[in-house]
Amino acid sequence: MTLREPWLAEEGRIRAAGVSNFQSAHLKRLLDASALTPAVNQVELHPGLQQAELRAFHAEHKIATEAWSPLAQGAVLDDPAITAIAARTGRSPAQVVLRWHLQLGNIVIPKSVTPARIRQNLDVFGFRLTEEDMASIAAADRGLRTGPHPDELN
Repeated sequence: MTLREPWLAEEGRIRAAGVSNFQSAHLKRLLDASALTPAVNQVELHPGLQQAELRAFHAEHKIATEAWSPLAQGAVLDDPAITAIAARTGRSPAQVVLRWHLQLGNIVIPKSVTPARIRQNLDVFGFRLTEEDMASIAAADRGLRTGPHPDELN
């Protein structure tokens, strides 16, 4: 859906739309030009790039946050805070990161083709991270992008 096609919603041809890689400024322009608020915004999001301001914007406008590259292509799995939590809880670093996403309320769909990892990625509901764990992971935010910045996409 482009900004010039709000009639799709007005005519009942769509009930919801999602966007990808929209930053707050992009979402503001969309909301100003259309009556349809995106149901979801899929953005790069992981402990190394937490996008707190964007997640707050989503919450304010009832837009679900979906994380792409939720494990930062493995780049955050050796973070000291994450590995310490994994060791203490008897979980893998990936499970800790996925649990972090879930506790933040993010939609998270990790990618794997390895059956053992797929099973492990699903096994994240039998534990919770403490407030201290969440604070430790919050401190891991370092602006780490594994993909291009949305403002630099063509």
